[in-house]
Amino acid sequence: MVKKSLFVFAVTFLVFLIRPVLASDVEFPLVQSFSYFPYVKNEMLPPGAQDLFLDLGYSNIYMFTVDGEIINDFDTFTATVGYRRPVLKNLVAEFYLRMGVLYGGGLDRTIEDFHKIIGIKDDGRDQLPRNTVHFRYRDIFQYNSAQSLTGPFIAGILTRIHHGRDVDLNFRASLGIPLNEKIGISSGKPFLTTGLSALFRKNGLALDISCYASFFKPPEWAEAENVRSRMFFFNVHGAYKKIWGGFLFRSTPFRDTDLSNPAYQIYIGYRISDHISISMVEEIPPMDTVTDVTFRLLLEF
Repeated sequence: MVKKSLFVFAVTFLVFLIRPVLASDVEFPLVQSFSYFPYVKNEMLPPGAQDLFLDLGYSNIYMFTVDGEIINDFDTFTATVGYRRPVLKNLVAEFYLRMGVLYGGGLDRTIEDFHKIIGIKDDGRDQLPRNTVHFRYRDIFQYNSAQSLTGPFIAGILTRIHHGRDVDLNFRASLGIPLNEKIGISSGKPFLTTGLSALFRKNGLALDISCYASFFKPPEWAEAENVRSRMFFFNVHGAYKKIWGGFLFRSTPFRDTDLSNPAYQIYIGYRISDHISISMVEEIPPMDTVTDVTFRLLLEF
C-alpha cells in the first residue's frame, strides 16, 4: 500500500508539471481576489535586455469552518505571464497577468494517502466529496463547478536605490488594473503595491529578501464584511548554484473567522536549465489561507 501510494504521488507530481494549462504568490483565490503578488524576479536588467517568463502553478486547496459557512475545497491551475524591460538607466518597466482555472482537480486521494504515510491527520478531508468544487463564503456566494480566473493586469516599475559590490537595494511600485469582476475570485477595483527588495550575491550564494504592502478598496461583495484595506507580503529566497528555497508570508484582509490567519509557506526548487525551474511549496500552520501543496514550473524565454 505504501509503495503504491508513493508511486501515485510521484506520477501525479510529474503529470501536473507538464500540463499545458496551469504564480509566485501564495495561491488562495479568495484572498487573491483583493490583490496578488506575482514578483518572481527582483534584479535589474541591463540596457537593451528584456525578460519574458511564464510562471505555472498547480495547487490543492482545502479549508472550511466548523459551521460550513466558509469552504475552500478545489484545485487550481494558474499561469502568470510576466514581461520586464529597462526603459531608463536603473528603471525597469514590468507587466504581469494572472490567469487560470479553479476546478475539482484530482489530487485529493493522493494527498490523503501521503498524509497517512507520514502520519499526519487529514483535518476533516473526509467531510467533503473528493475532486469536486466547494467554494462558499457565507450567503454571499457559492460555486460548485469549475470557474475561470483572470487578472487584474499589473503594470509597474522597479528602480535601483543602492548598488554595492555584493548588495543591491531596489524599490518596486505597481498598479493592479481590473479586467473584470467575479465575486470571490476577482475584484473590480484597482490596487497599489509598493515595496523593497534586497539582493545579496557572493561566492555562488544568493539571498533575496523582499517585502511589499498592497493597498486596495474591498470588492463590492466584501464591503459589508469585516475586512482590511491592505495586505503585506514577505519573501526570503536563498540559492546556491542550481538549488534554491525560501520562506513566504502573506497577511490576510479578513479580520475574523479562520480566514484571519496569515499564510506561512516554505518552498524548495531546482533549476533544470537556464530556461526551466521547478519547485514545490508546502504550508506551515495555521493552514487556513494557504494551499495544502503547490507545484510550480517557471519557464523563461
